[in-house]
Amino acid sequence: MGASVRRRTSLAWRAQEPGAAGRPRRTDACLELWRRIATQPGTRFEPEDVTVMGDRAIIRWRYFWGEGEDGCVRGVNLMRVRDGLIVEAMGYVKGA
Repeated sequence: MGASVRRRTSLAWRAQEPGAAGRPRRTDACLELWRRIATQPGTRFEPEDVTVMGDRAIIRWRYFWGEGEDGCVRGVNLMRVRDGLIVEAMGYVKGA
């Protein structure tokens, strides 16, 4: 997307994984997880739609690891920004 976004260093992310019960993760741990996902060879994210409403944004995307509908997944991120910093981030993936 080309935009540069700063984040608050105290931002807590919640991971919804099977059995995780949405436990908070440290910001560094979440950023590392997403860095590994986003830099995986042969993969890419493509934005489908971005809607901004004041301090909130809805970002619909597709993540590709192969070709066609069997090689991708759709998701959405809900973001809230204050003073140019991400203060809330929630992401959801469409399961099979």
